[in-house]
Amino acid sequence: MRSGTHVSTVRDYAQVVARRKWVIVQAAVLVPVAAVAFSLHQQTLYRASADVLLSQQDLGNALTATQDTNVYTPADRRAQTQADLARVPAVAQRALRAVRSSGLTPQALLDESSVAGKQNADLLTFSVTNHDPVLAVRLATAYANAYTAYRLQVETRPIEAAVKEVQTRIDALASQRGSLYATLVDKEQTLKTMEALKTSNASVVRQAAGAPRVAPKPTRNGLIGLILGLALGIGLAFLREALDTRIRSAEEMGDRLRLPLLARLPEPPRKLRAENRLAMLADPTGVQAEAFRMLRTNLEFATLGKRVRTVMFTSAVEQEGKSTTAANLAVALARAGQRVVLVDLDLRRPFVDRFFDVGRRPGLTQVALGRASLDRALVPVTLPSLLAAKRAARNGHRPLGSLSVLASGPIPPDPGEFVGADRLTEILEELRARFDVVLVATPPVPHVGAALVLSGKVDAVVVVARLQVLRRAMVEELGRLLETIPADKLGFVATGAGAEQAYAGYGYGGYGYRRHEQAVEA
Repeated sequence: MRSGTHVSTVRDYAQVVARRKWVIVQAAVLVPVAAVAFSLHQQTLYRASADVLLSQQDLGNALTATQDTNVYTPADRRAQTQADLARVPAVAQRALRAVRSSGLTPQALLDESSVAGKQNADLLTFSVTNHDPVLAVRLATAYANAYTAYRLQVETRPIEAAVKEVQTRIDALASQRGSLYATLVDKEQTLKTMEALKTSNASVVRQAAGAPRVAPKPTRNGLIGLILGLALGIGLAFLREALDTRIRSAEEMGDRLRLPLLARLPEPPRKLRAENRLAMLADPTGVQAEAFRMLRTNLEFATLGKRVRTVMFTSAVEQEGKSTTAANLAVALARAGQRVVLVDLDLRRPFVDRFFDVGRRPGLTQVALGRASLDRALVPVTLPSLLAAKRAARNGHRPLGSLSVLASGPIPPDPGEFVGADRLTEILEELRARFDVVLVATPPVPHVGAALVLSGKVDAVVVVARLQVLRRAMVEELGRLLETIPADKLGFVATGAGAEQAYAGYGYGGYGYRRHEQAVEA
C-alpha cells in the first residue's frame, strides 16, 4: 500500500530539530569548546607591517627624454608583479643581514611574512608575524627597506651592463677615432648620466611602529566554532533523521496505512505497567482513561450503521499494546452500558489474563476441545465503576453493562491450525449472539498466519500501531496484508504518544466529557 505524497513544512523541520535537539546541542557545545581549547594552546604571535609606495616617476628617464615602457602596464598587474618580486629569497636574505641575531633563515622569514597590494592604491604592505613583538617590528621595516634596495639594483643592472658593453667597444676603437667612436662616447656619457640619476621607484613611506597580537583569538574562534557547531549539529540531526525510518507521527501512520485514526493513546505510567493494571480501573477519571473513552466514542462512530459486533485487535509486531488497548476499551464499553466479552486469541503470547483474576478457570482452547463449557470458561468481571451504573439501570435511567473475559487457556502445539478450526468459529458465533460487543486480541498480522485466518471470522479489524517503534517497511508490509483481509478495517490506534499529544486532533476537551459521563453514572 503506497502512502500519499507528503510535502515537508516548516512545522516538520521544527519537529526534527526538537527531536534531535541533543545532537544539535552537543555539536554547538563541543565544537566551540574544542576551538577555544585549541586557541589557548597556540603560541602567542604578533604582527608588524610597513608600507612601500610604488612610484612611476624616474628622474633619469625624464632628463634623458627616455620613455618608460611600464607606463602602459595596468596598475593591478604592476602591483602584483612587485609583490611577487618582494617574495624572492634574495630580498629576505638582504633583510636578515640588516637584522642580526634573528635566528631565521630566508625561507623562514618568507613563511612568516606576506606582501600584498592595497586596493585602489599604489602601496605594498609588508607584514611579518613573530612570537617576539620587537623582532616583528624590526623585521617588517628591514623587509620593506630590503625590497626598495633590491628593486633599485634590479632596475640599474641593465644600465650597468650597457655601460660595460659600450666601454668595451670604445676600447676596441681607440686607435680609430672616427664618427662611430664619437657616437659611442656620447652614448657612454648618456648611460652614465642615467645611472647616476637613477632612483628607485619604490620607497618606504611608513615604517613598522607596533606589533599587535594576532594569535590566538579564543573569542573569535569560539564564535566561529559556535556557528560551525550549530551548522554541523543541524546537518547531523537531519542526516540522522533521514537514516531513521521509524514512524513518529500518527499522521504519517495513517497516510501509509490508508486508515483513519481512532485514538492516540499515551504511554501508560510505569507503575501500571509494572503491576499489569489497567488505566480504566486504576484511575477511571484520569488522562489515561480519557484517551480510551475517546477511543470508545470514535469506535462507535466508525461502526455507526454497520453490523459490527466482533472486532479483532492486531498489530504489526509484538508488544505494541493491543492487549492493553483491547482490555481498557472493554472496560470503557462496559461502563457505557454495553455487554462486552474480551477474548484472548493471541495463542503465542497471551496477556489478557494478567489484567484480570481468572483464577483456575478453563480457557478458550479447553472449550474448543470440549473439556469445558463456555459458561464455565467465561469469567465475569466486577468493576467498581459499574456499581453506580447498576443503580441507574434499576431506576430506568440506563441499560446495565457487563464485562466478561475469555482467557486463551493452554497454548496448543500449532496455533495456526487451531484458529482455523470450525469449533473456534462456532464459539465466536455463540459469543456474538450473547454479547453486544466481542473484542478479540490476536497476534501480529505480518509474522503470524493465525491473525490472517482469524480476520475471516470477525466483522471488523482495528490495528494497534506503536509510534517510534515501527519502521516504514513494516508498515508497508502491514498495509499490504490488510488489503487481503475481508473484514472491515475500522482504523488504527496510535500507542506510545506523548501525554501532550494524546488529545491532538480531537475537537472537544476531556474535562467536560468525563464530567458528563460521571453525571450519567451517578
